[in-house]
Amino acid sequence: MKKVLLLSLSLVLGFSAIAQQRIMKNDLRQGVASSKKAVVGKDLSATSAATYAPQTATSVVVNRFEDMEDGETMWTYYDLQSNQYVANRMYQLPTGEVAVTATMSHENNQTASDRGTGYNFYDGSDWDDQPEVRVEPFKTGWPSIAQFGSNGEILLAHGNGHMQCFIRTTAGEGDWTHVGALPDYPDGYAYTTEYPTWPRIVTCGDNHNIAVAVAVLQHTISEDETDLQTVMWRSENPADINSWTVTYGPLHDLATPWDHNQFSADDYCMAANGHNVALLYSGCLTNSVWMFKSTDDGATWEPTRVWENPYEGREFDEDPSWGMEDTLFMPMNGSIVIDNSGVVHVALNTFEMAHTLENEPGYYTYWNGRSVDGILYWNDTQDPIHDTEHPEYIGTPYEAHFAQPNQHHAARLWWPIADDPGYVHMLSDSTKWIGYIPMYNDNSGAPIQWDNDMYYMSGSEYVSKFYGASGHPALSCDPNGNLACAFSTPCTARPGTQGAGSTYYCRTILVSYKNVEEGYWHQLEDDLMEDFMLIYTEGVFTSAVANTVNVGEFWFSYQGDDKIGFYWGSGATQTEGTENIIHVCKVIANPDFVNVPETEAQNVVYDIYPNPVTGNIMNVKSAQDADATITIVNLVGQTVKQFNQNLHMGENAINIDLKSGVYFCTITANGFNNTVKFVVK
Repeated sequence: MKKVLLLSLSLVLGFSAIAQQRIMKNDLRQGVASSKKAVVGKDLSATSAATYAPQTATSVVVNRFEDMEDGETMWTYYDLQSNQYVANRMYQLPTGEVAVTATMSHENNQTASDRGTGYNFYDGSDWDDQPEVRVEPFKTGWPSIAQFGSNGEILLAHGNGHMQCFIRTTAGEGDWTHVGALPDYPDGYAYTTEYPTWPRIVTCGDNHNIAVAVAVLQHTISEDETDLQTVMWRSENPADINSWTVTYGPLHDLATPWDHNQFSADDYCMAANGHNVALLYSGCLTNSVWMFKSTDDGATWEPTRVWENPYEGREFDEDPSWGMEDTLFMPMNGSIVIDNSGVVHVALNTFEMAHTLENEPGYYTYWNGRSVDGILYWNDTQDPIHDTEHPEYIGTPYEAHFAQPNQHHAARLWWPIADDPGYVHMLSDSTKWIGYIPMYNDNSGAPIQWDNDMYYMSGSEYVSKFYGASGHPALSCDPNGNLACAFSTPCTARPGTQGAGSTYYCRTILVSYKNVEEGYWHQLEDDLMEDFMLIYTEGVFTSAVANTVNVGEFWFSYQGDDKIGFYWGSGATQTEGTENIIHVCKVIANPDFVNVPETEAQNVVYDIYPNPVTGNIMNVKSAQDADATITIVNLVGQTVKQFNQNLHMGENAINIDLKSGVYFCTITANGFNNTVKFVVK
């Protein structure tokens, strides 16, 4: 069994006088298990400058804050939604309705005898009442849902000793039909005492009539040995339990079979669009990231190494004498979508590790924090993620280590500054990187420094769920191929996480966007948890509607937890249970961003700036002419100013004339609200 040796990074943040941020490492790193110092990272630009596109100054979103249409869809004491990352928990019908699921229990104890699928449905105007009971008549866990047919839905969850399938022909209405238990084992499977768990399901074909699903078989041989293999189901008539077939997953068909004892529970996710199906395997410390694509409804598969692990297939437990020649930046959590052109898009969070030679086999060191953070992007029109030459290090002390390509650093965002030893800065390539822990400023405009002691890592609880500091990426794609990606990351600027009495950073849900024509990411455009009511809430387990039906519209869900850490995590007790809310947010993009005609725009206001305001003038950008009402309230909710304003398409200068402080400004126009928190200096 792999053992995890946690190692904090002990970062001290610094900022240069130039535009790029720089971070200083304190004594590089200090090993907990040994006195060995790890090597300081690698290059500054894993992609040439020609591929870098600068970010625009205009927000790409029109419905901010409460107008993200945040819905509280259900609550649960059971807060451990995944072993690694959640996927395939939402879908949207062609008519616009949305379904969302979660593992739900209303028992405030760790027996959770009522545990099962929590389900809610958005009918186009509002969510149903929050569910009181699970979908299934018996205890289940880890649901996965998809559209079935023109207007139905199909649900998988493990429980009662099998993988269980439920269907109903009209989404959101009527009783679920229990199709039955799917076949447990492929032909030739050596064990019969375990059953498949942790499913993902998608539907494909001309009318979502073909189902494809994946799960894992985990057989415990002894205390130190487990047999792991992924399995796949397929049916062209899912309502008939006898039509389902089970085989080993496509990893089994590789020339070197990596299906055995490699990828474990929740190390995979799926996507489908038309006759195209894609399966992503990520999350194995000793293997690569694999993507399998089918163009015939999951009948046959073609493999691609998205990222090649230089130690692919090497088990840490094999031999204590071997070690990594360099620290390894590797992807972990993943998300996958297929656009209407058949292109597969992948998001991956990254972290840094090293095999520890001085300890017994199985140990590795792990680092987290701002200088090893990042959400990586790839699609299947590109070459696999690889490193390139780095001529900026030639003639510097880093030349021998960083000038030549090195796959150890292909998934690295933060690089040493060639002419400023001891500091690192961020790779500015927004074609390759979706997001990272942002650089927040305090109310005075000064940068808030990262405190590694405030990064929550209790035992292995957060390690196995995130690995990288930012994690749980979730991709959403609109009909034109525009992308949005939400992910969970520590928030240094959240009220209540700084100052006296603070203990840990809360995690928040940030969103980045990519226009299909631009080809680069507008990074860190939105925080889905900026609402005042969520300032003490931690956002984890992000999921998404993979393919939305409206251009410029994206849907995300996440778990809002009022206690940092997981109730079902290591060392948890009954007294630590809290009511965790499954939030769903609809995000609408600025029509200029997604090339939607102005006549289709709903929310006219798409940017309010600058922030902080240094004088009496606030600028408002509008998508069209409109009559607006502007309301400004202070932190305690008192209205300090309210007035009407005629907005013109483009930029509007608004005189606010306020004392120094923190305020919320709500602009109501065209029947929609847009609220922003801003600072007046």
